[in-house]
Amino acid sequence: MGNKRKVSYAVVSIMLVVLLVLSGCSSDTKDVGKSANADKNSSKLKLTFGHFWVDDTASNKLFRQTLADFRKENPNIEVEEQAIPHDPYRVKMTTLGASGELPDLFVANGSMLIDYIPKGLVGTFNDNLEADSNWKNGFLPNSFDEFTEGSKIYGVPTAMFTVHLIYYNKDIFDKVGIKSFPKTWDEYLAAIETLKQNKYIPIAMGNKSNVPVGSTLFGTLADRITGTDWFKAQKEGKAKFTDPEFIQALTVLDDLNKKGAFNPDINSIDQDQAHTLYYNKQAAMIVDGAWAVGSLSEQAPEDVKKSTVLAVLPQIPGGKGSPNAVAGGSGWSFAYNAKLDGAKKEAAMKLIKKLSDESHGKQQVEINDQPAVKVSNYDKSKLSPLGQQYREFISDKTFTPIYDIQLAPALVEAIYKGIQDLLAGAVKPEVLAKKIQTVRDSMK
Repeated sequence: MGNKRKVSYAVVSIMLVVLLVLSGCSSDTKDVGKSANADKNSSKLKLTFGHFWVDDTASNKLFRQTLADFRKENPNIEVEEQAIPHDPYRVKMTTLGASGELPDLFVANGSMLIDYIPKGLVGTFNDNLEADSNWKNGFLPNSFDEFTEGSKIYGVPTAMFTVHLIYYNKDIFDKVGIKSFPKTWDEYLAAIETLKQNKYIPIAMGNKSNVPVGSTLFGTLADRITGTDWFKAQKEGKAKFTDPEFIQALTVLDDLNKKGAFNPDINSIDQDQAHTLYYNKQAAMIVDGAWAVGSLSEQAPEDVKKSTVLAVLPQIPGGKGSPNAVAGGSGWSFAYNAKLDGAKKEAAMKLIKKLSDESHGKQQVEINDQPAVKVSNYDKSKLSPLGQQYREFISDKTFTPIYDIQLAPALVEAIYKGIQDLLAGAVKPEVLAKKIQTVRDSMK
């Protein structure tokens, strides 16, 4: 009996050990499963993406749809958007540029890149463009110019457009006796006076953020007087903002304001509010970039759409610039954080290509946008009448530099804030020119 008990105890002990081992294996298997799932989840790449495409416009809807498509096609890539409206975005990116904490992927204009490049914050696209000739050769001529320093390319253009267009209501012009858009500066000033006398705001603009007048009006107006060679010389340090031609440009803008060309609350409202003045037929003209073709086509009343015609500023007496030139270019680019490498960089490139290939460009054209890529085949019937008018109107225009794209952020702020002060009657042209040059000198 004693031996049997020993055997029984031994068998029971063995069984208990086996059960414990099996239980442990089961637990280990669960842990392994959890670990495998964790590894699977951790293998999902995450990209932060800074942009300002938040408004409910056709172009922004297209961007969001393309991003949604990318997410479906690439479930292993998580794109976390850091999106805020345009003007706050510019301020935020200047702050992030100072701290060096940029998103993985972001949109940047040339002015931002001027700040980021010396700090080593942005990566280059040369190798990726060379590795994909179809992608590289699909862009319009000169579309990389604003994002290139030396031989290195730091941005892929998001669009190619003019930032200066005059949208005018031909019915209003006809009603007050202006039978065609003025061909000379004197005729333009006379038209402004006629519109005023008939209780219309001649030019509605919203300069609350200080960018619109400087970017969409003054850049082209200044080129009419200084010519593009002066701007290039200024960038090289061979010309100054205190030169007579630049002071004349500020003076012409000051005179326009004093003649009542603009709405009195120009510095208190934004461009959307200025557009409303135009939509309500309180204003005969608005000055804005080509992006307004889309918003006006979507939002303006039908009679306003039908009567809207495009124009640019006429020549200014004694000016060195061409009357057929307008401030324009690529404006904004897709850029990426220099810290990206390996799989994250590949994922960023994949998304940038998705947002800048011919297929996306075709969709841009068909919603009245202006892509930076060549689009050989698109459905013209999808374009609004104003969109068709724009593509014809711009075909013979040449582009001149955009101040807030080609100048350093501090200098842009000095010019645009100064213009805001000029419109408020707080500074004279000569004094403003000296202030801007002082900022320019401090950057040497």
